[in-house]
Amino acid sequence: MLLNVLGGSACCLSFFAFLVGLVFYITRNDSQKTASTRTAPPPKTKSPVQAKPTLPTIGHPMRAKFVNAQIGQNITVNHPQRGPFTGKIIGSIQYAELWQKTNAPSTPWTPTGNTFTAHWLGNFMIYEWQERLYLLDEYEALTDQDIQTSFMPYAKTFAQSNQTAKVSFAWPPASWTIVDIGKFSVSQAEGDGLRLQTNATGRFIHASGADNRALVVEDYQSGNGGQDTAWTGWQIEWKDVEVQ
Repeated sequence: MLLNVLGGSACCLSFFAFLVGLVFYITRNDSQKTASTRTAPPPKTKSPVQAKPTLPTIGHPMRAKFVNAQIGQNITVNHPQRGPFTGKIIGSIQYAELWQKTNAPSTPWTPTGNTFTAHWLGNFMIYEWQERLYLLDEYEALTDQDIQTSFMPYAKTFAQSNQTAKVSFAWPPASWTIVDIGKFSVSQAEGDGLRLQTNATGRFIHASGADNRALVVEDYQSGNGGQDTAWTGWQIEWKDVEVQ
């Protein structure tokens, strides 16, 4: 009887010890898992790579090099009459194109988002606007009277036709036909020899002549940091330009 009781008690004690050991094992294992979870280092992640700004690629590939050329760089141009020549950029201009939603005096002029570049080489200006590229090698300062009598009547006629009429006029040394009119602001002007300043605002007339001759008229708002100028030269192509 006593043996049976002791045997039963021993069995109970063994079973109780087993339960205590099992609880201790489970508790310790869970603790290790929790500690492991708390102390595990975070996974390594790669830093995001910053993409380089994209270069403008509309049109000829040379345009991207031209737009991003810096003062001090050389540009070789094939002059229609004088042949190839190389000049160093001493001044650079960024023009921002402006437009009106409606053709009314009360409608504000706002940027279109298009910007165009001109580089001054000392004796020559290489000037891009939309799909046109100009090599301008002569210039003449204009007065308000010059603008009003020699250019404004023709620009108004062209504007009233929604820029579709053939409007021609004379300005030495040639006869010209208007191809475009509009307004711009100078978003950046740096270097030497420029006839304008940053934030200057003006109107332009672009006209073509015989044998790819070109005329660019810039009419700045009074006191706005620009000299009214008539530039004459040539319309060229991107294949005629090499940025070095």
